[in-house]
Amino acid sequence: MNPTCTLPSDYTFAWRVDLKRNLRLNLVLQGVGLVWFGLVMLLLWQAFSFLRPADEEMVIAAEPLLFVSGMLAVIAIAVTLHELVHGLAFWWFTRQIPKFGIGPGYAYAAMPGWYFPKHQYLTVGLAPLVGLTLLGLMVVPLLPNAWLAPFFVGLAMNAGGAIGDIYICLRIARERGDILIRDLGDGFEVYRRG
Repeated sequence: MNPTCTLPSDYTFAWRVDLKRNLRLNLVLQGVGLVWFGLVMLLLWQAFSFLRPADEEMVIAAEPLLFVSGMLAVIAIAVTLHELVHGLAFWWFTRQIPKFGIGPGYAYAAMPGWYFPKHQYLTVGLAPLVGLTLLGLMVVPLLPNAWLAPFFVGLAMNAGGAIGDIYICLRIARERGDILIRDLGDGFEVYRRG
């Protein structure tokens, strides 16, 4: 099955998640996201130590203002790349440019006019977490020492910020294979056959 702009007549609405309206879920995901971010940082630190055993310390800018502005730039780049990878995956399946936006505590790429089969939507959902993390870890051995700290923060933001993607994919993974998913940016809707 391919993505479609028209919901097949034998499909009906099953359930939805709306992060903009469900403040409780949004706050829970933000809290779990902080714990997940900490775990991601520990795992990435182990990976960096394995990939760069001779580099015991990452170089951090000594000037506080430079450090803060540099980290803010890295975070903005990481979030942008994360959403662009979602967008690229959406485009790959539809050949249409997705919608990008920012909600309360999250950024998103979405294709509100499209219904995606389960396997394609899971691919879109996990593409930044898996793709950017693996690509980033492959690049780590090639980086100059001065780039290690910002690169570490960028990778951690990408993976740590994927808590919403992980939540959505876990919810959808439990559904049967013939569902269709409509991504709305601030959430998604699931449609079942029958």
